Amino acid sequence: MACFFRRSITEYFCLLLCFVPLMSLSGCGSGQIAAPSIQAQTQQFDDALSKMKSKDYSGAKEAATAALSKPGLSADQVIEASVILIEAALETNDLETADSKLSEIEGVATDMGKVCVLRGRFWRKKGDEAKAQKSFQDARLHDPNVLIPN
Repeated sequence: MACFFRRSITEYFCLLLCFVPLMSLSGCGSGQIAAPSIQAQTQQFDDALSKMKSKDYSGAKEAATAALSKPGLSADQVIEASVILIEAALETNDLETADSKLSEIEGVATDMGKVCVLRGRFWRKKGDEAKAQKSFQDARLHDPNVLIPN
């Protein structure tokens, strides 16, 4: 219980503001989602994964955005699609989208090492090497085995 009280009210409020939209995108709290909607969102998610693997970053960004646009993904898929969108946005120099999505998943993602690396890549693209290095240090604190870009 001691850890619970170490966070400020502001931090919990920010987490709530990020968590509720993510859960609404995954369909939580909105009743039952029609099977065709789930299938469509899952197909968009699969397309985003495929395009990311083939380094079609613009296509991956478009497919991830489409996958996140409506309910139908699980909470884990929402986070993973957000990560794909962030990575694709960084690769295409769409820093506004990368920053926005990073802000949404920081604090709710389970792999904070990866999120900190993405934030570091964002800061590096913005030209702030000091903040990038701080983010990479934070990534190592969360996961000592995380791969840090050169």
